Amino acid sequence: MSIPILDLSWADGPTKRPKLLAQLRTALFHVGFLYISNHSVTPGIVSELADRLPSLFGLPSEEKARLSKLNSPHFVGYSGFAEETTLGKQDQREQFDFATELPVVWREPGESKNAQSHKAQSEIAQSERAQSESAQSMNDHSRDFTQLYWRLRGPNQWPPEHPLCGFRAALEDYHDALAELSYSFVHLIEDAFEIPIGTYDHLFGKRKVDSSNGESSQIDSTVDAGKLHLPPQHRLKLLRYPPSSHASGQGVGAHKDSSGWLTFLYQHGTGPGLEVLSSSGTFVVNFGNAFEAATEGAVKATVHRVVSPGPDDDVRYSIPFFMGLPLDMTVSDIWAMIPEKVRRLRKVADSQAETEISSFLDPRWDSLGESQLRKWIRSHRDVGVKWYGQEVVDYYTQ
Repeated sequence: MSIPILDLSWADGPTKRPKLLAQLRTALFHVGFLYISNHSVTPGIVSELADRLPSLFGLPSEEKARLSKLNSPHFVGYSGFAEETTLGKQDQREQFDFATELPVVWREPGESKNAQSHKAQSEIAQSERAQSESAQSMNDHSRDFTQLYWRLRGPNQWPPEHPLCGFRAALEDYHDALAELSYSFVHLIEDAFEIPIGTYDHLFGKRKVDSSNGESSQIDSTVDAGKLHLPPQHRLKLLRYPPSSHASGQGVGAHKDSSGWLTFLYQHGTGPGLEVLSSSGTFVVNFGNAFEAATEGAVKATVHRVVSPGPDDDVRYSIPFFMGLPLDMTVSDIWAMIPEKVRRLRKVADSQAETEISSFLDPRWDSLGESQLRKWIRSHRDVGVKWYGQEVVDYYTQ
């Protein structure tokens, strides 16, 4: 089956929007991948980040080592070549992981909120958004921030500005543009599901869509906390795939995306890569494992892999953006917000998909926070042992 190319400019046309939604339903329920064109992310925002990637990865080894993911309980920072694994095999790439710049909210059992506040303020300089959320979390009495998965949430490790002038601004602009694109794309999914637009806005710290102008607005996450969640931390990977000595090296092994709700991938360079290749000006979009599980397999989270460039190919870069979900949600919570008619669309799944879905339905991993912590520890055992201890690592890798 061919992969749909969705022209998002059709969303604004009363005659073309139904055709766009039909294409989206095909991608959701039958394909698992799609392309989007004529989206809201400008070429300038993309190139400002993408053009800096060679310089970022060209930093001296000692500088990259100072940004090692081993320094971060939040699993952000630098991973050297083949330091990450998929299905127990080394991925032939190096990468930087970044996330929405947010403060630490995790609290050790018995730790006072004053101590937590002091710890958050002692982190690297916070953005205005991080400062705002830090204040909100201090006044949030509805959540148990001693749950270990809250330790995933925290600030980035930033490379030095001098050799990479403008890098942080470029990355944050890209992050914010992709976040806004992801929110508007969720509105299209709601329309495709034939549920009110804005149904899922509270998952992202937003008010329900104002029907008068079609826009969402920010909402204080402490208001009506029984229904609202702390805005999630989205994740970005900056990836470099060097040429392999043979033609079919494992850039990334076969997997379904487990780091978020939706993935938006930009690929920079030529040569082999993801088995679905994007063309100029487009993003590849695919659906996360939690989305598939919450719809009981109706929405397809397709297994995919990345092939390393061959010996005669150039270095290839890519930038996947993973749209996050609140850590204190469960797959069961999302399931309850999926229309029954959507869940009834589930087709007979192959044995691999069945296994992946059932892993999310295991009561231990129903919590999105638990499943995310499990995912990160399984990919980076050394980071897990350093910050969470061997007993925790053994539990999540058994």
